[in-house]
Amino acid sequence: MKFIKLNVSLILVILFLLPFKGLAQEKGLTLALFDVDATPPIGSLLAYDPLEKKDDLGLRAKGVIISGSGLPIVICAIDWIGIANESQDAFKSRLAKAASTLPSRVAVHTLHQHDAPISDWGAEKILKDAGLDPKAYESSFDKVLLDNLEEAIKNALKDPKPITHIGKGKGIVEKVASNRRIIGADGHVAYTRTSATKDKKIRDFPEGLIDPEVSLVSFWNGEEPLAVFSYYAVHPQSYYLTKIANPDFPGIARYMRQLDVPEAMHVHFNGAGANVTAGKYNDGAKINRKILAERLAKGMKDAWENTVKTKITYKDVYWQQEPILLPPKENLPKIAQEMRTQNARWLTNNVQKLAWYNRHALGKKIEISCLTIADVKILHLPGELFVEYQLAAKAERKDLFVTMAAYGDYGPFYIGPSSAYSEGGYEVGTSPVTEAAEPIIMGAIKKMLHRKITDIETESPMVLEAESQTPLRTLDQWKAKKTSWKNNMASIMGTLPSRSHLANPELIYGDSVITENYTKHHISFASDERNEVTAFLYIPHIIKSKAPAMLVLHSTGDLGKKIVDDQGPRKNRGLAKELAERGYVVIAPDYPSFGEQIEHDFSKDGFESGTLLAVWNHMRSVDVLSNMEQVDPDRIGVIGHSLGGHNALFVAAHDPRLKAVVTSCGWTPFDYYDIGEAGIKNYGGRLGPWAQDRYMPSIKKLLPEAQLPFDFTQVIASIAPRPVFTNAPLNDSNFSVEGVKAGIAEIQPVYNWLGFPDNLQVKYPNAAHDFPENTRQEAYSFLDNVFGFTPIKKLEFEK
Repeated sequence: MKFIKLNVSLILVILFLLPFKGLAQEKGLTLALFDVDATPPIGSLLAYDPLEKKDDLGLRAKGVIISGSGLPIVICAIDWIGIANESQDAFKSRLAKAASTLPSRVAVHTLHQHDAPISDWGAEKILKDAGLDPKAYESSFDKVLLDNLEEAIKNALKDPKPITHIGKGKGIVEKVASNRRIIGADGHVAYTRTSATKDKKIRDFPEGLIDPEVSLVSFWNGEEPLAVFSYYAVHPQSYYLTKIANPDFPGIARYMRQLDVPEAMHVHFNGAGANVTAGKYNDGAKINRKILAERLAKGMKDAWENTVKTKITYKDVYWQQEPILLPPKENLPKIAQEMRTQNARWLTNNVQKLAWYNRHALGKKIEISCLTIADVKILHLPGELFVEYQLAAKAERKDLFVTMAAYGDYGPFYIGPSSAYSEGGYEVGTSPVTEAAEPIIMGAIKKMLHRKITDIETESPMVLEAESQTPLRTLDQWKAKKTSWKNNMASIMGTLPSRSHLANPELIYGDSVITENYTKHHISFASDERNEVTAFLYIPHIIKSKAPAMLVLHSTGDLGKKIVDDQGPRKNRGLAKELAERGYVVIAPDYPSFGEQIEHDFSKDGFESGTLLAVWNHMRSVDVLSNMEQVDPDRIGVIGHSLGGHNALFVAAHDPRLKAVVTSCGWTPFDYYDIGEAGIKNYGGRLGPWAQDRYMPSIKKLLPEAQLPFDFTQVIASIAPRPVFTNAPLNDSNFSVEGVKAGIAEIQPVYNWLGFPDNLQVKYPNAAHDFPENTRQEAYSFLDNVFGFTPIKKLEFEK
């Protein structure tokens, strides 16, 4: 018995100590490290050749997970030539899942040495759909690597280390980099200095424009270095086509530094080196690989010795991203025809451009991101960027330590500055983007470099664990928080029936009206065995590829859906008609008890509230849109005014397929809802209007002083980080603008914490309970930007 008692005491001591250790980690910054073999098996296809032998160093996939400032941040560098398009999506998604974070908070880069794999699941699908061998794009090993990365990240997170300091240092790399573009007297490219330049005449030209600096960013736990990130801009090869997977001279330099500082993990990123090679100092002789590696390692060592450490906290770490659409060249669709007669190397260099072009047609953006740590700014960029971008970014903020990793999403391939396109040369000739890319990329870079860093406000109740002052740290914890809010909503609205075995709605078509820009169909369909949806369905005449779509919800009125068709007595309500004219596919259903549903009997529909039935019907309307061949299911949004404004929020909170929300005159926190003494008397309490059968009748039980277990702030927070646009007129008598301002202040910390501060938009026009033209124009531009959509037609008030 004495033995048992002793052990129980020991267990109690252990249990007492463990929470303190966990709590200490939860309140501070931590770093977890992962390092995985990324070398495919013998016989696999590399980017240009089959793999016959392995290099002693092999290929690595290395990275870190930074936790403690918002959701975890994952940064990974892989010794491959490129990871593009759908493969970038897949890598970010899997790494995010492993780290319990959002894909937007993951950066995946490649070293870009050429004796290595290439990955693009979009290109693979294009080739397979055409009945062609995917060759280098065959993705079997991609999936193996992803499995291994996911396991490595999960294991790394079991033993994170505290981060107390950030280090920064620079060194000069001598006799490695040289500009590959040699401009002649006529202003055009006269010679190209490749990675291995055999012609001495070309080697003897001056270095040209390069960035000679190698930048180091290091993470420390006190005096212990945990990880070292190095950044240098150059094409990372001395010679290739060896049929041996290897990381070339940057990988050797990285390994040499690992030997010198073994306690830290070393991760190398290729900067903006599209037009920079080692060609001036490399004629292709095998010995030059070692020489170049030693020179780069020397610069890395100097940067390490120059490192200055700064103490940091979670408030010094901030992640931001700017999604961009780059303009494509018009000739890219020709790749689909040419690929049938071209060789494997041509396919490697071109099919990912077609995959990128197809994504562009669907408005799929590339995210440029920036990790801020104190005065350090690390930019994550796509494609093969010219060094001008890196130099411009550094010049933009000379007061900060700015560095850049390129070769993120490899889809857009070479990206030159505007000036390079008139100079000609291989790089811009093969580039799939136009000279208009520069202002877009530089605009995003400048915005991130100059953004006033928003405090992530981990003290906000919205991002704290329930009944605790402990900040949320993972996506799983965030989902649990959202589930609690949804359960609170369900306690008043009711719980949706299961959608697991739903068949696609079968549409019954009535009359159709053909206009200049679209056809409007009068449709109906069963939403379940008891209920029917009646709606207008608008299909534009001009649809390029697949169109974005909108669920449009009408305001209160017996006319129902006719209101948003601009058939009502009030101006500024024809949202469905206007969006259809602009090129959106639109569905506009009747709310139960309005329009064709005016005789709806809420006692017989099988739902606990009219609000929940509306949510159900609206989700069934999204089902209709999702299954239309004209619609891109990844670009569906919802918009509504007044009644439609709050129901837009309710349905978006239940349906993650809705990627953007516009709510006009639709909400204010319930504490600010004021219907006056007469209204209170008529409705039995201040929130009495919400207790009607068509809304949430269970509120009746809580009157007269109803205190609801949920509020609009939680509804909108549960939609985050999806974009939400609010129109809150200054003189709205239905929904207090002061309440909206207070609510936005409460919700904004959630968007900041998730890393999307700009996704919460609000406008305060000088108007009454209305959706005026200038604010609708802003709302439509908001939707266009979210969906990467160029309207087919501009409305009169938009011109």
